Order: sequence, then structure tokens, then C-alpha cells
Amino acid sequence: MIDPLALDRECSDEIFNEQNSTTPRSTKMDGNTEDESNEKSTSTCWTDDEFESFLRKELQKDPLSKEYPDLFAAAPKLICKWRQRYRGNPSLWKRLFQKDRVIKEFIEASPIIDSVQRLVISTELKKGEKFTIIDLACGRGYLSMLLSELLPPEKVDKFVLVDKQWPMHKTTPEPHHISWTHIYGPFLENNENSEEDNDQSTIPCYYETWPIRLNTSKVNLKSSKEIKNMERRLFTDKGPIILVAIHLCGTLSLKAVDLFNNNPEIRFFCLKPCCLPGMIHAKRDEIFHLGEHSFDSKVILGFSHYCSMHCLCVFYVIW
Repeated sequence: MIDPLALDRECSDEIFNEQNSTTPRSTKMDGNTEDESNEKSTSTCWTDDEFESFLRKELQKDPLSKEYPDLFAAAPKLICKWRQRYRGNPSLWKRLFQKDRVIKEFIEASPIIDSVQRLVISTELKKGEKFTIIDLACGRGYLSMLLSELLPPEKVDKFVLVDKQWPMHKTTPEPHHISWTHIYGPFLENNENSEEDNDQSTIPCYYETWPIRLNTSKVNLKSSKEIKNMERRLFTDKGPIILVAIHLCGTLSLKAVDLFNNNPEIRFFCLKPCCLPGMIHAKRDEIFHLGEHSFDSKVILGFSHYCSMHCLCVFYVIW
């Protein structure tokens, strides 16, 4: 008798092995030729234990694994829970899981994940209080997805994943949107006659499967009007808030700091900027304002694009 779960595993793992073979054709890093490696990968049915073991070996290669040993030890099981959630939907798993990207996202977020976890566990909240965690410029939401699997649900009410690329609520994502199928499952009620219905009708509702709820919010952080609306909806009388922001580009870091300064409900703020603002700000003679502070854009942009890497680091620290 055929085990349908075994078929799901085989299908998912063939996709996993095929799409994560990033070493150039010819000889692979393990010394095998491409044909030999492909033969091994396609002949192996990855169990969840084998999948976790593979991720563990990959993560242990990074120096941060020694700085955050407990977190790196827990990560393979967290990511494997995603795999179990999307089993039976290999196309979604293929879109979501790209080995190098997911591992990179986890490693770069690990200091923030560790800080948030320690804060949540150590904080004594008032009776009935829970944290709301707001994830700015979240992209697909990998950070919140990891934290949802890791943090205690009795202390965190929900995550709000903020990004301008989400679709509007209860609409079908267009090609230029970030698809939220991995967060919610399909929204079919607005598209009963859609040609996509047959493809999505077998996708389960994922929203209820997250240990801590994940909610998306479409907000353009460069729009002052949209930020004010977001503050009214998410920050006012909503209890204690943790604000996280990874890979914020250019002046978005200033927007995130302003949010922290203007909203006393935020108990904890983690910011990891991505890059310096564009040279256009210096050419316009702009002055950046942050609370009571202001500084000329030329201080960090005027010469930074013509400096050595060492010199550029100095400008980045100033920023």
C-alpha cells in the first residue's frame, strides 16, 4: 500500500535537492561530480530527521553558531516545522524554501532573535498583558515565522508583518505583490470564479497553524500619512510592543527610529540597517532630522561613495 506522506516527502525533497544544487557544474565541493551528487540526492528520500541534520551541519559552518549555540541548535527543528506545515504543497515549499536564502536570513537575524527571545522570557508582564511584535519591512516574513515557532504563546499575542509589497486585505496577490499564501493559505471568497480556484482549493488554511498569529499589514514606510494610520491602528492602546527592523534600506532606518521615539508603548527596539541613503539626498542638500537631532546628509554621503571599504565603514557607523 502506498503511503501518501512518503510521496509528499519524496516530491518535496526532490525539489529541495534539485533547487539547492548551487555549486557549478563539474566537480562539487564534496569531491563528487555533478552526476554522482545528483544520483545520491535523487535516490535519497529525506526524512525530517535527515532534513534537520542537513540544516544543522550547514548552520554549524557559521562562526555565529559558537556565539549563539542554543539558538543555532534549535533552528533546524524550527525550519523543519515549516516543511511539515507545507507538506503536500510542493510548489509553495519550493517558492518559500531556498536553502542559501533561508540560512542567510536566519544567520543575519540571529542576534535579534536571541535578544527578543531573552527579553520575552525574562519580562514579567501584567495580568492579561501580552507582547505584540511588529516586523517592519518584513519581506516574506522569515524573522516573524521563526519567532512564532520559538517564543512562548502565553507571552506574545501576535506578529504584525509590515511591508508595502503585501496585497490589500482579502485580495488575491498580483505578480508584483509578495504572496501571503504561506501565511494565510488562499483567499477564495473574493474570487469564486477565478481560474486559480482549482489550483488553490487544496491548499489548507495555514493561519491557524502558527503557534503565534501572523498578520500582514500593507504600509509604505516612506509615506508619513500611512505611518500615522499605522500608529493609530497598531501602536495606540495595544499593550507592550516589540519593534524589529532588519535590512531597512536608506532613510527607512530614520523612519523606524522615529516610530520608536514617538511611541512609548514600544518596550524594545531592534534595528539592523541595510545600506546608506542614496547620493540624491546629498545633492539636494538635505538635512536629516531625528527627534531633537539633525545632521547634514553630506556628512555621511558627500564622499562615502568614493572611499575605500575602511573609510566607508566610518560613514556607516556615523549613520
